[in-house]
Amino acid sequence: MKHFLLTAAFLLLGFVFVNVLAAQDSPKVINGGVLNGKAVRLPKPAYPAEARAAKFEGAVAVKVTVDEEGNVIEAEADAVGSTVVRSNDDGLKETVKGELPDASLVEAARAAALEAKFSPTRLSGEPVRVTGFITYSFQANAAKSINGGVLNGKAVSLPSPEYPAAGKAVKASGTVSVQILIDENGDVISAAAVSGHPLLRVSAVEAAKMAKFSPTRLKGEPVKVSGVLTYNFVLPDDGSN
Repeated sequence: MKHFLLTAAFLLLGFVFVNVLAAQDSPKVINGGVLNGKAVRLPKPAYPAEARAAKFEGAVAVKVTVDEEGNVIEAEADAVGSTVVRSNDDGLKETVKGELPDASLVEAARAAALEAKFSPTRLSGEPVRVTGFITYSFQANAAKSINGGVLNGKAVSLPSPEYPAAGKAVKASGTVSVQILIDENGDVISAAAVSGHPLLRVSAVEAAKMAKFSPTRLKGEPVKVSGVLTYNFVLPDDGSN
């Protein structure tokens, strides 16, 4: 019995020793979340010609492991963070979450992820591996766009916003900035207030939607333009002291 217990003790110590060594040899790994903005090199995936022609669209989330030198050593598509773009019965596009798009897009995204490069990551001075996601978006007819900055002086028509009664009642004033997107025809297709008094924003956005611009071309091709319109609300002088 004593011999049996001694043997068991040696086996247990050996098991613990092996596991301690294994733990020491295993590299430390941290979760870096979404890694797109942290890459020092992030090649765009090649859009397969057949997939573009068939108008296969969507986003592919690729789960990656980055080693201690900043190289991607593992890459695998993850359906949870991916999306597929399809046309519904009305011919309008809708985005379906939690589904991988066409296999050719998945492979193109995975191949691009393997070519990404990151700065080495250290934790308490020690090099560590990082896991996270790189997301790639595929749009068959993605239009080119440029940033036009402040666009007030570039409008061919810029209606003034109405001064809302609620704003006057509390003597709200000041500048409201509205972020807009102009399509290839010069029409405002989206507008959202990004600063200014809350009671003045709706009026500014409605005015921005009615603005009109000349079409913009880049190297002969029509492009969309993003930028900002600013509206200055000044309380009217009612003649009172």
